[in-house]
Amino acid sequence: MAKAPVSLSFIPLLVGGFLGIFTGVFLGEYAAVFRPIGQIYIMLLESAVYPYLISSLLHGLSSMAPARAWRLFKNGWPFYLFVWGVTFGMLGLLSLAIPPSLPPVLKNQAGSLSTMVSHLINLLIPSDFFAALSQNSVPAVVLFCIAFGIAFQQVKEKEAMLTILDGIRQASFKFWSFIVRMVPVAVFALMADTAGTIHLQNLRSIGLFLFLFFVGIMVLSFWIIPGCLQALTPLKFTEIIGDMRSALAIALVTTLPASAIPFVMEATRKLAVQCGVDDPEQDDVARTHLSVAYPLGQLGNFFVYLYILYAAFACGQAIPGVEAAFLPLITLLSCFGTPASSVNAVTFIGDSFNLPASVNDLFVELMTVLRYGQVLASVMGFAFLSFTVVLAYYGKLKIRWASLAGVLASAVIILLVMAWSARTVYTRYLDNIPNPYLAFSLDPAVAKGVDVSFASDDDGTGLVGDDSVMARIARTGTLRVGYNPDIIPFCYRNSAGDLVGYDVSYAYRLAQDMNVKLCFVPFRWENLEEKLRAGAFDIAMSGIYVTQRRLESFGVSEPYFQSPLAFFTLRRRGPEFLTRAQLLSKTDLRIGIFNDSVLIPLCQKTLPQAQIVIEPGYAEVPDFSKVDGAFWTMAQAEALAAAHPSLVAVETSGIGSPFLFAYLTPPRSEEFLRLVNYSLLASQKSGFAKAQNDYWINRMPRLDSTPRWSILRNVLGFGK
Repeated sequence: MAKAPVSLSFIPLLVGGFLGIFTGVFLGEYAAVFRPIGQIYIMLLESAVYPYLISSLLHGLSSMAPARAWRLFKNGWPFYLFVWGVTFGMLGLLSLAIPPSLPPVLKNQAGSLSTMVSHLINLLIPSDFFAALSQNSVPAVVLFCIAFGIAFQQVKEKEAMLTILDGIRQASFKFWSFIVRMVPVAVFALMADTAGTIHLQNLRSIGLFLFLFFVGIMVLSFWIIPGCLQALTPLKFTEIIGDMRSALAIALVTTLPASAIPFVMEATRKLAVQCGVDDPEQDDVARTHLSVAYPLGQLGNFFVYLYILYAAFACGQAIPGVEAAFLPLITLLSCFGTPASSVNAVTFIGDSFNLPASVNDLFVELMTVLRYGQVLASVMGFAFLSFTVVLAYYGKLKIRWASLAGVLASAVIILLVMAWSARTVYTRYLDNIPNPYLAFSLDPAVAKGVDVSFASDDDGTGLVGDDSVMARIARTGTLRVGYNPDIIPFCYRNSAGDLVGYDVSYAYRLAQDMNVKLCFVPFRWENLEEKLRAGAFDIAMSGIYVTQRRLESFGVSEPYFQSPLAFFTLRRRGPEFLTRAQLLSKTDLRIGIFNDSVLIPLCQKTLPQAQIVIEPGYAEVPDFSKVDGAFWTMAQAEALAAAHPSLVAVETSGIGSPFLFAYLTPPRSEEFLRLVNYSLLASQKSGFAKAQNDYWINRMPRLDSTPRWSILRNVLGFGK
């Protein structure tokens, strides 16, 4: 068997890594110039993965007698089940640190389990091998190779094919060996890019998940797996870590688990010799098994399970009981493959549970940090499976049950203590943030350079003479925006007293686009239309609904958001509001509504038997001893429920079509309205609208867009 491609010297790796980190800290965002070098290196390594895996798997299985292949499977599957069970058991213990999710929304949900099963079947069973190969579907490729490898066992004249497969395998190995020699340069480029572009402040909002992730990685990689190997093989703890040192080093610096395969194979060969294995086919057995272990032993990918649980909690979405029970199995099957499979798995599972698309976007951003932990756990997973299955195949495995039980019991204690401590600290932290929206703020990049002022409520400024809206803006150099500060999450004041929200962000964006000053003019809902007619402001923005009357009387922009109607009530009473039929059956129903000219007649039409109770507003939660529920749109009701865990917003079926949100402009504003519509379209194409929706509506952390701190920028003053 070929040995490891090169003997790694840690001095060049350390020097490359140190210089890369220093360069990243010095240059900051400019260090991204080194990214192509690291990407080219990783792509070159990845280009050898598929040829190597496919040729090794097909060659190994095809050359094996059926009896030996069955023996390998029979001796291998218990260890796969064991390491999968231990990994998900550990993740389950860590997940105890995540507080129970209190979804701000209650609605009837159709089961998604059947959809997930259908998708998994397509993921695992390739109808088109080449399509699966092009789509990086490693599970399908591996199953295809296993099936064809077993079929080739029955072919008599296969020597020519075996020769070709072995040639491809050796060529891939030599190509690998050549590429690995450039690892110091790659380490420098990768470390410089990471150290220069990562924003540590982006990680604070998900601190609990990151803590649990790295605790799990370290316990699994350096306690559970080495401890279990020590209980199953003659190796000692220090020998295990020593044998895996080169494999871990190259995999970590390249963030590619495949780069560790040759080193794991060499360590397996060494262990087999140490245990007295004397079989000329031992190399083929180890190589064939490791080709299977590579996609199935990516233990780092399985941490997607923990991320999904945390994301569901952060989004305030409870995973239904049946789906929650099957989530470990679904995660297991969808995460087979390469590290890229974890991104696909997050997308697949997130879509199945209706999590916001930003959940996947955040995971992709976090891969800059998470990939190191994933690679560490995956390489140790390869080692565990390779060592144990090969020794079990040759009957050299000796289980020391007391030692094995001690390792697992101590791991359980460590994980429980960590989970309890994390949950205690995090719960206290959450108790000090009763309303998450009060901590929200405008993106500094949005507010940058905008001159802002606030007019008083009795400001009588209006259009002058025959001025159009555009003419006034051009004459004054100021965009006047009408606002109502009580409409979370569209327009409200945060804990610092700043005016913030979805619509406020767009007001700043519009002022930037027009290169004018920004003046906010307050309005009350009862005088909105009066002020618009008088031209008190150029545009009204505060979660305003589109109605026929407004379409006939004012300029109305293209809708930028839509939301179904909803009720919000005490959480324990939420199930009573799921359908309109339930509400119509209540003869003593009392519904609270703030004094809105749109919602009141709509509620009277929808629930004619209900008693309408006028609320002064929703800045204060209604008194639910006097009303059964309150009426609003889902987006606004959900925001209120997110701020008050005792409440829940209910998506009631049968109460009408979704409401459209738009901006209103006064008469004589046709030219300005066209500009607003163009700006809305541009914000959708640029991703600005999506970013606002993710932050203000879905409450996902905002990724910092400001330049990272660096010596070059912040100390030497270059680029400011």
